[in-house]
Amino acid sequence: MLNYKLVRVSIMNDSISVREAHEAFVTGHTGSTAIDVILAIFPVIPASFLAACFVKGRMGWLWFFIDSLLLVVPPTLGFTVLANYTLEVSAVQILLAGLVLVCTSHPLQDSFLNNSKHLACLTAMRAILNVNTAVAILGVDFHSFPRRFAKTEEYGYSVMDVGAGGFVVVNGFVEGRKRRCYKSVMVDAFVLAILGLLRVVFVQMSDYQHHVTEYGVHGNFFFTLAFTKAACSWWVYRLTWSSGTLLAILVCFCHHILLTAGHIGSWTLSNAPRDNLLTANREWIVSMPGYMAIYFFGAAMGNYIFRRRNEGKKLSTSFLVITAIFSISVVVLGHYVDLPSRRLGNPTFVTFVMTYTSIGFASFSLIEETLSPVLCVPPTLASINRRPLSFFLLTNVTTGLINKSINTLTVEYPYDVCIISCNIVAVLSVVYVLYCWDIKNQTKEKHKKLE
Repeated sequence: MLNYKLVRVSIMNDSISVREAHEAFVTGHTGSTAIDVILAIFPVIPASFLAACFVKGRMGWLWFFIDSLLLVVPPTLGFTVLANYTLEVSAVQILLAGLVLVCTSHPLQDSFLNNSKHLACLTAMRAILNVNTAVAILGVDFHSFPRRFAKTEEYGYSVMDVGAGGFVVVNGFVEGRKRRCYKSVMVDAFVLAILGLLRVVFVQMSDYQHHVTEYGVHGNFFFTLAFTKAACSWWVYRLTWSSGTLLAILVCFCHHILLTAGHIGSWTLSNAPRDNLLTANREWIVSMPGYMAIYFFGAAMGNYIFRRRNEGKKLSTSFLVITAIFSISVVVLGHYVDLPSRRLGNPTFVTFVMTYTSIGFASFSLIEETLSPVLCVPPTLASINRRPLSFFLLTNVTTGLINKSINTLTVEYPYDVCIISCNIVAVLSVVYVLYCWDIKNQTKEKHKKLE
């Protein structure tokens, strides 16, 4: 709270630069509780369900705007002005979705999820990760975004701490099924590494605000994805779900020993000088074993789930059991070992990320199995899933442009919510157009084959 007041005073008196004000605004926070974070992230799930119930797979610009507003506004409000009422927001959306589902009789439109090998809960989970991340990376620069949701400085539960981990889980989940040629994996990793280098260059050239204790001086999200793909995929392709799980647990255990008995943890969180490449990026380097464990857990879960699916068994029960196991692990580790730390990637952080993603998978699998895949994934989420990297890059670019164009720390409600929502809808419209183009081309190809 003191940090927050100092930032506002500093901006008003112009005693520090806007960049320094932004950096101070997102620094030094301790997070919230695990339940508070889960409840804050959860509204996007009933939001997508409500959107899917209303739109029912129908395409067109009218349905796009309805779909987008129903999907984007609730998580935006849940991350900002309604942050203390996320449970109520979710409950209202579930009731509205139920009413729409009962009162309307419009048939469900065919989509790429029907008659295909796509797993709807995976499609939905990957897409909502992008939506939540898009809201958070811009929202954190506004005053209406609670500071308890901003990245924690050392230990704690936070909304913005689990984003990168969620993407690593989904990547591992998919690779656990694909088992591609390792050369193609390395090509993907190389592309991500190039994007990471470009981000470093652009941040330095534009004098953009940079939270050093997030990944270090040069580390970033793209380097994390590139490293986990390159370092873990070879193992993933050669392990079963059970051996993959054991490997993840072993990595967590060895990493915990290094953090505690090896005193790596205290050094990482200290104010030691950043006078070389190793010390400058110590957060990124030290947290990598944690992200590797997340990747292995995600791959093991994907391997197991797709095997169950091929056997014709329901997946919701499996996801609920997985969620219960990781939830208990978070409680035990958080109470007896340590709170989660994104800077360290400790075992509690690993299990909390897995809990968050497992809840998402379980929720969407229940919708998929009890109702319909179309009600699990509205067209907007399907369009994000078709080009997730494009959506993520565009939201990062637009977030940077907004921050460079206006001083977000001087923008108050309701203008901040409007800016965040309009930004995401604008990016969604781009991937939606490309998605419609893909569907059109697929339809043409089907007609040609029939002819």
